[in-house]
Order: sequence, then C-alpha cells, then structure tokens
Amino acid sequence: MKDKKVLNKRGFMLVETLIVGVFVMGIFSLLYTNFFPLIGEYERYKTYDTVESTYIAHWARMIALKGLPDSIYTTTRGNGYLDISDCNLYTTSTGQSDCAAFKVMNNISRIYLTTYSTVNFKNFIKDNSAFSRSFREYISYLPTYSKNTSKTPSTGYYRVIVEYVSNDTYKYGNIEVHKG
Repeated sequence: MKDKKVLNKRGFMLVETLIVGVFVMGIFSLLYTNFFPLIGEYERYKTYDTVESTYIAHWARMIALKGLPDSIYTTTRGNGYLDISDCNLYTTSTGQSDCAAFKVMNNISRIYLTTYSTVNFKNFIKDNSAFSRSFREYISYLPTYSKNTSKTPSTGYYRVIVEYVSNDTYKYGNIEVHKG
C-alpha cells in the first residue's frame, strides 16, 4: 500500500474568508460613497420641476399668453426677464381676474417671464441679494437652453418661471412659452 499524504487545508478557509470580507467591504464602501451624495442631491432638488410645478407653470403660461400685451414681451426681450406677478400688467379685466384667482389658488409668490435662453437671467440672479437664496439655487440648477438657437425672443419663444408655496416649502417650475 502506498502512503497517502493528507494536506492541511485549515488555513485556506481563513484566507478565503478574509479575501471575501475585504471584497464585500470594498463594494459597500463604494456604494456608500457614491449613493449617499445622490440622496442628498435628490433632497435638494425635490422641490424643482415636479409634475405639480410644471402644471402650475402651464397655467401661468396660459394666463400670460391670454392677457399680457406685446409690450411686456418686448420689455422682456430687452431686459432678459420681467416679473409678471403683478396682475395689473394684464390688459383685460378677465386676464386680471384670472391672474388674481390663479395666484391665490396656488399660493403663487412670483411669476417671471424670461427669454428662452436663461443665460442673462442666470448672470443677473447669481449674486443679486434681492432674490431669495432658494430661488437663486433653482435658477443655477436650470439649464441655459442656449444650444437651441432657433428658439429666441425674435421667433417668439420665452420661458415662464413660477415660485409658489406648498406645505410651507418654496417650490419652482418653468415651462416654455411660444408667443406666435
């Protein structure tokens, strides 16, 4: 009979467990460092451009298209933006009453009409302390929309930005306006 040599495999299991443990801990640390900042970004931006705010911005657009005179759009083209929250800017009594009812019903604090490209508005808002910090953060969050060169004020494209209060939190929405 031949003598069989028995290998001692007790140390191999310990090394294997350590390697798998280090590997699993590495994956968890990667997930932790990459996932939690995303949750923070979500918490920060969850009041921006929600379905509710887009719907409110849609109705602000409809009221602006129906009731604002052409001179308002010309002023917006020159300044880059205009605060159209004042219901007296609307030319018809129906437009004024629609504006007032809309603001009360949705707790609207501000409505802005801007050019389609928000580059000028962003530059104006960036360090202007007349605007709230949360509004300045929202404007910096928005894309510039500057790559679409066919949508300019001269072709009738603008943007409505709405600030409103819901559940004691300021929320924001924006939508494209085509004055054709």
